[in-house]
Amino acid sequence: MLSLRSAQFIAATWHLVLCKPGQNHIACRNLRGMGFDVFMPLHMSDRRRRGRLQQEPMPVFKGYVFVSAGQGAGQWHKLRSTPGVAQLIGFAGGVPAQVPASVVAGLMERCDAEGLLQPDQDFARGERIRITSGPFTDFVTTIEHVDAESRVHVLLDLLGSKARVAIDPARIARAI
Repeated sequence: MLSLRSAQFIAATWHLVLCKPGQNHIACRNLRGMGFDVFMPLHMSDRRRRGRLQQEPMPVFKGYVFVSAGQGAGQWHKLRSTPGVAQLIGFAGGVPAQVPASVVAGLMERCDAEGLLQPDQDFARGERIRITSGPFTDFVTTIEHVDAESRVHVLLDLLGSKARVAIDPARIARAI
């Protein structure tokens, strides 16, 4: 299996596979077993288990994985019957659609060795952000300052009063 950082892996021609609900990991395992190169970027997400919030890695694109032919070239027809796979995203006539290489390469550059998407570290004062996980999920606010440990400090409007909160950069994204 190729390393996530290898030039051959990044330069490959990538396609998109729709997985059956909740079966991203099953599809990845089976596709790798068939000789396909698979890339599924992950991010840390809060999940409630037995009444407690726990952080666990979840697919960034729920229900989708990126696939390159690798050693499985010429086996696209077998993909539909692979356990965990619903379909290969493509055009009429069964031609698989290509994902722009710049999109996949950009995602790979931001991932660590386990495929975990690393947050942008270059947040600046005054920038608008959206909190992506934790008790303030989906709050949109402005950065007050970034401290020496790279924690982002924001001012949240909670029930009519302002509260200063320090947030891990892994839990925020730029607001669109």
